[in-house]
Formats: sequence, structure tokens, C-alpha cells
Amino acid sequence: MATEQKQVDLVKTRDQLDHLAWLLDNCFRIPGTNWRFGLEALIGLLPGAGDAVSAILGLFLLVRAFQFKLPKIVILRMLVNSLIDFSIGSIPFIGDAFDFIYKANTRNMKLFHEYAELPLLSTKRHWVFIGLLIGGFVGLLFLVLAVVFYSLYRLLFLR
Repeated sequence: MATEQKQVDLVKTRDQLDHLAWLLDNCFRIPGTNWRFGLEALIGLLPGAGDAVSAILGLFLLVRAFQFKLPKIVILRMLVNSLIDFSIGSIPFIGDAFDFIYKANTRNMKLFHEYAELPLLSTKRHWVFIGLLIGGFVGLLFLVLAVVFYSLYRLLFLR
């Protein structure tokens, strides 16, 4: 009985989240094309607050993923999708164009579907993605530090 109730809750939640993701990412179509965008792209046009409001709406998907006990690495991957959307979406003009292309909520719903329905599905690709992301940031940090130290060395000792 508990398993049956969990299935009913999953279906209901999935339908609600699908609708939210559709509203945020795909509810409008540019006439004559297959290009779709959602309320997030429009809300993001509001300077400052628009991207924050979009991010808060997107976090609802993460809360529900946590409630359905999706694997933590998958939730982290969903969070990274949302952070990428928020970070790049906050850049004036570039971020507005990015919001039309990168649909974090749709990506997160795809992950929700995969792991809510098949919780034992392999998470290896998400571990690899997060590992590469962390490695890239660490490498970038070392590169910046190397440039700073080299510049200071040249400035202080090679006049």
C-alpha cells in the first residue's frame, strides 16, 4: 500500500514539475519556427531581480528531488545546472540570449524522471561531470595564481 501511494505521489509530483518546467522553459513558440522559450527568459529580462526569481522557481524542482530521495550526486548535478543558468543568465544581454538556449529546468526534469522512476540507474556520468568540473576549476585557479605570481615576480625583481 505504501509503495502504491508513493507511485501516486510520484506521478502527481512529476506532472506538476513537468508543467512548471514547461512554463519556465518552453511555453511560448516563436511563430514559424520550432524555437521555444518560457517565462524564465522573460522574467530574466528584468534587471537584477529577474534572474533571482527564476532561480528561486527552479529551486522548487531541487527541493522535490531531495524529497523523493534522488541520489545526492544527481541532486548536485541539478544544482550545478541551476547555478550555470543563474550565473550566466545574470550577465546582461549574453545572459538573456543564454536563457533562450540553456533550459536548466528541462534538463533537471529529465534527471528527475530518470532517477525517480529508476532509482538504481548508474550515476557514473554525473560523478565524471562533477569531477571534471571541479578539476577544471582547480586548474583555472592554479593558472590564475601562476599568472599573478609571475606578474608579481616580473614587477618586483626584474626591473
